[in-house]
Amino acid sequence: MPPPSDNAFGRAVRHVGRIARPWTSRLGGRPSEGHQKGGNFLRELVFGTNDGLVSNVALVAAVAGGTSNPNVILLGGIAGLVAGAISMALGAYVSTKSEHEFRASEEARERWEVENMREQELAETRHIFRLKGITGPLLDEVVAAVSRDHEQWIKLMMTEELGFADQSPKPKLSATVMGLAFSVGALFPVVPYFLAEGDAAFITSLSLTAAALFGVGALRASMTTGSMWRKGLEMVVLGGAAVVIANLIGRAVGVNV
Repeated sequence: MPPPSDNAFGRAVRHVGRIARPWTSRLGGRPSEGHQKGGNFLRELVFGTNDGLVSNVALVAAVAGGTSNPNVILLGGIAGLVAGAISMALGAYVSTKSEHEFRASEEARERWEVENMREQELAETRHIFRLKGITGPLLDEVVAAVSRDHEQWIKLMMTEELGFADQSPKPKLSATVMGLAFSVGALFPVVPYFLAEGDAAFITSLSLTAAALFGVGALRASMTTGSMWRKGLEMVVLGGAAVVIANLIGRAVGVNV
């Protein structure tokens, strides 16, 4: 039988390398591959900041449409910041805690299966790596290596078989990131009303918020893919639409009241 081609051999080596990382990483550090860190909380960071910016600038625009009293606008903005931050933090905590509990129950079930249904779990492990293109003696070696360490085997089954993320969610940290991100975002539309009033405060509020929204879009692009300009402008346009609608509603309500 002719030897495998260099490409096939290279693919097999790369497969095994990725599989072996949880085991080999414990023997020492490995060079960075240039991947972005902190992606686990990108959702909370972007969603919290974006929601704080958009919801509070819309609230400020709505109140400003109904009254020119800077104290009322400032009070509305602060109330929106506090209420929104609490709501977002609690929502993040409850949802992430539910995900954490579900993951824990599935992990306990997987641990029981590894300990009590070993042959079936070995067959499932073989199937997983066979789908990745690993066959023959190499497949036997990989499955044997994986199954020696039960904890790492369970982690692999959690990600490859059940589709969970590599790391378990952290409810308290998720809630903290979400609440702080919302608070920071919600500050931008409010800060100008501490220093000015009338049209000057309103225009400054919109300008600061637009700049922050553009920054959030650029952050999304830097952490994922796409043009920073396109994603930044997309955020600004969406926020601008919310401001226009909220201000028109505020004006209508203010006139009627």
